[in-house]
Amino acid sequence: MSDTTSPEASPESQVAVLEQRLDQEVGRFKQLIEVATTLNSTVNLDELLGKIMASATDLVNAETSSLLLADEQTEDLTFAVVDGDVATVLADQKVPAGQGVAGWALEHREPVVVDDPAGDERFYQGVDTGSGFVTRSLMAIPLMVKDRPVGVLEMINKVGGGGFTELDVEIGKALASFAAVAIDNASMYAKLTDAVITARLSYRL
Repeated sequence: MSDTTSPEASPESQVAVLEQRLDQEVGRFKQLIEVATTLNSTVNLDELLGKIMASATDLVNAETSSLLLADEQTEDLTFAVVDGDVATVLADQKVPAGQGVAGWALEHREPVVVDDPAGDERFYQGVDTGSGFVTRSLMAIPLMVKDRPVGVLEMINKVGGGGFTELDVEIGKALASFAAVAIDNASMYAKLTDAVITARLSYRL
């Protein structure tokens, strides 16, 4: 099949392809807005984390995703939500500050895309070795509330091959900003709820 965006393609064909791409991009940003609304209305932390990860996978067309939460003091990361075959391997596993692709993203406060994980020294090979999963491409986005670390969102293996695009990074960054605030709010809500329950129990005693 010929590439309709090539110089040999007719102007009409090139315009049609560009219009299709534009429609797809607009659709993804509309979906992102819907996701943001859903996240802001979810106060249960476990439910929220699951929604964030599912949204990340869907929005950038990845095979799977994982979400790591950060210790605010040490910036060590812990896998909080993992999907697929690697879930049993990674559940609650800790990543020391600055280690792995996720640690690098949080340490440098910037997204990172790795198109060849096996050849990248930042990539932790133990995950693939222990699970039999093969990571072909990876995008890690830090979750921050102002200057405070919240965690890292990882999207793994772009569906259809190839690597994650600049548009994927922009969508990932937007999702990460919404997600970080939602996680922070849900965490504070949980702490407040626990404090109220503790106070009531102490009063009864």
